[in-house]
Amino acid sequence: MSPVQRYFLGYALGWLGHTRNEYLANQILTDVHSPIFLRVNGPFANIPEFYSAFDIKPTEAMYIADSMRVKIW
Repeated sequence: MSPVQRYFLGYALGWLGHTRNEYLANQILTDVHSPIFLRVNGPFANIPEFYSAFDIKPTEAMYIADSMRVKIW
């Protein structure tokens, strides 16, 4: 794996976890923080380097059209 791929995988592994559906439902209703799976998939789907590191294509689940990606800076 390339250094960029290892970076993204390392970040994702830091958030690896399992939650029960009941806990997830409670978290969504009572916690201001996003669920664990959204802390990885949400940001990565908006980073161009992620697309190039893993050669993400428009037919893949994490693909978001460039015009729809969040750009803060």
